[in-house]
Amino acid sequence: MQLLDSISFDRLLWLVPVFFMFHNMEEAPFMESWSKRLPLKIHPTITTKQFVIAVTILTLGGFVLTFVGVVVLTERIGFLIILGIQMVLAFNAFIPHLLTTIRFGLYSPGLVTALMITLPFSFYLFRRALTENLLTWGQFWVLLAIAPFIMVLLAFGSLQIGKALAK
Repeated sequence: MQLLDSISFDRLLWLVPVFFMFHNMEEAPFMESWSKRLPLKIHPTITTKQFVIAVTILTLGGFVLTFVGVVVLTERIGFLIILGIQMVLAFNAFIPHLLTTIRFGLYSPGLVTALMITLPFSFYLFRRALTENLLTWGQFWVLLAIAPFIMVLLAFGSLQIGKALAK
């Protein structure tokens, strides 16, 4: 990741919403059929339209929060917000993508970008933030602890909005 080493940390953070957008683009076309094929109803059946609306809202929110975090807020607070987004994305790579793929033997939409982009970039970004003293280990563990709850709230909320707007 030598190329990334040459990018300043604040510019590097702009890759968070960009990679999130790619991940959502992989998920969107397949989510409806995947949710219908799941043997256990761990995920509500959703339409493609509902899901596209939900991930569009989340993606736009990611870009807005990145703008606010990099341009408006103080460096420390802004960076923590964006690192929080990336922690949610990293957690999302494991649960549900990797876990449901292994458990059900079905490709989980978003798995490829989760494994090929989200996880390697997350490891790089957090290592760099820790190395450059932009994140403490305590902050890292707090972000990791709250990531599952934030992920569930965002997923549920955005899908409800998507459902309402898809009608």
